[in-house]
Amino acid sequence: MTVAAPRRAPWITVHEPMADGAHWIVERPDASPLRVSADIGALLSTLDGRDAAAVARRLGVPWTAELVTHAVERLDGLGLIDGPNAAAPKPERRFVVVSPTTWQLRVVKADRLLAPIRPLLVRLSGNAVLFTALALLAGGLIALACQGSALGQALGSPLPLSTFALIWAGLAATTVIHEFGHGATLTHFHGRPGWFGVMLFYLTPACFCEVTDGWRLAKPSQRVSVAMAGVVTQAAVAGCAAMVALAVPGGDGKSTLLGFSVVCYLSASVNLIPFVKLDGYLALMAYVDIPHLRDRSTAEARAWLLWRLFGVQHVRSLPAWTVPFGLACIGFPVLVLGIAAGRWSHVLLGMGLIGGVLVLVLFGYLGYLLVHGAWSLLRNAHRAGVGTARLVLTAFVALSACGALLTFLKVDNDIRAGYTHDSSGVHLVVPPGTEVTAGSHVELERGGLMFSTSLGSARIGTGRAERTTVPFSALTPFRTGVTTEGSTLPLIDVTGRLDPTGAARVQGAPMPAGTWLAHNYLLPVWHQIFGQED
Repeated sequence: MTVAAPRRAPWITVHEPMADGAHWIVERPDASPLRVSADIGALLSTLDGRDAAAVARRLGVPWTAELVTHAVERLDGLGLIDGPNAAAPKPERRFVVVSPTTWQLRVVKADRLLAPIRPLLVRLSGNAVLFTALALLAGGLIALACQGSALGQALGSPLPLSTFALIWAGLAATTVIHEFGHGATLTHFHGRPGWFGVMLFYLTPACFCEVTDGWRLAKPSQRVSVAMAGVVTQAAVAGCAAMVALAVPGGDGKSTLLGFSVVCYLSASVNLIPFVKLDGYLALMAYVDIPHLRDRSTAEARAWLLWRLFGVQHVRSLPAWTVPFGLACIGFPVLVLGIAAGRWSHVLLGMGLIGGVLVLVLFGYLGYLLVHGAWSLLRNAHRAGVGTARLVLTAFVALSACGALLTFLKVDNDIRAGYTHDSSGVHLVVPPGTEVTAGSHVELERGGLMFSTSLGSARIGTGRAERTTVPFSALTPFRTGVTTEGSTLPLIDVTGRLDPTGAARVQGAPMPAGTWLAHNYLLPVWHQIFGQED
């Protein structure tokens, strides 16, 4: 459609380059910014309602009225021209569903909070701040190494529930500091951070700070610095906690500081993973200077799969390394959720009905990701002209391979559980619905925040599991007087010096992977939610 008197849409903002070598950026409400060429940026800045000939005269060579008209038609298709094709955006929303795995609640504009110290942030020496943060990071690692015994106690022994709460509250606070590290660094380079808020990221609570204005920075190194600022800031806080712990005597206070330090270091390290939209990904995208790297790489990976499985031809538009990178981006979220489900399901099941529902939701979402990914691949193949017979055959082969894997792949049927030790003897504690066999070997352990320490061993005695109220500390690595529902069985041939409660690992014979999944996850969830028949 030809626009006689083109005018740029009033809801977009055209940013000129901040310095030589920087890019023109078009900012759109509730959408990713667009990087445009200098010619298109100048054209958009000029479109104020004049006709194409007048715009061409103002822009000068090589613009002509025909070129202006052609460019305006393409920009109109992108919704950047004020007209019938450019529906006015809805008012800016506070709650945004970015994707099924990312839900954001925008709280406040970060630039407003940083405005009082903007002059200081601009004048600060980037190198001085960086070297100070790196010194704290390294000093903290040295301090942790010097406190090996106390560190093992903090990570490998049950903690009071209050200590656990303090560690995670401290982690939440450092997450806020982490995000403002991004905003402060962008401000230092004369950029303006956007919204600050909280979000659910792959079912995990987190904070965020919008720094898309960083794409206006001229140097890739500056954009990398903005992306990495949060990781360095959080690691520096972790280092401070570890060094403070040197001066604290042993006890829960020292364990709290050491546990907090380690959790912060791990959180900062996780943010370096480039396969999801964390800081490591943003840094990589800035370094290679490819906008929307993850989306474009996953598109390349899907196209490669279509070529390998169905012979659909595709002309690659990105470097060859983006194909394996895209495949990792597709599979990594499923892997992360699977590991999280295996790690925390026994803890959640110990919480009763609510825990069972949470585990069911988690596994349901995992299944959705797998089915949705496979269905999207088959649908794209069908659109590319692949015949129905070949699609059915490929799906059958894939399902058969999965069935064979679940049937013939053997896994150890170890069951995570707990135990109690009192005047009545030693009893195994399992979530309701968990099935164990009399005579099975049991490792009795002292569970901690990060790992467990062996205390002794036992065997499961004969008798029927008794459903009763058990200490919450038998199923979780916390010291607390809270109780929950569980099933208990007597233990015999007990060896070792045991705590009143602790973790247990029931050793089982190898079984098919499918049976193992049903035995350890699906059936306990079913019994927890719907009850177990007597």
